[in-house]
Amino acid sequence: MKMKNGLEINANDTKHWYLEGKLHRVDGPAIEYADGSKEYYLEDKLHRTDGPACEYANGTKFYYLEDKRHRTDGPACEYANGDKSYYLEGKLHRIDGPAVECANSNKRWFFHGEEIKVSSLKEFLRMLRLKAFW
Repeated sequence: MKMKNGLEINANDTKHWYLEGKLHRVDGPAIEYADGSKEYYLEDKLHRTDGPACEYANGTKFYYLEDKRHRTDGPACEYANGDKSYYLEGKLHRIDGPAVECANSNKRWFFHGEEIKVSSLKEFLRMLRLKAFW
């Protein structure tokens, strides 16, 4: 079987860029959908350092580094409905607020992927201080 290399366009007019059989493109998205959605890949892994790795036509955006949801300066997941999720190295995580903020005002707090059942930043920070002694 021949290894995929270069640009391929499928029946739905979706464009895929390959290098040695892997989704890969350094100068733009490796997948461009007909509706304008884009996904950035390096060596078959979702990855982008200068913006979201996934940008969908409905406004949803996902940030990835080496196939893990990750962003240090804001939410790694921004949904079209207004929901937001903060990730660090693939785990829900945020220390200056809730890691999950829903458009309906629901909030969930996480520290390195572990949910901390609290209802305010003050309570969350208190629990983190206590956790240092666990």
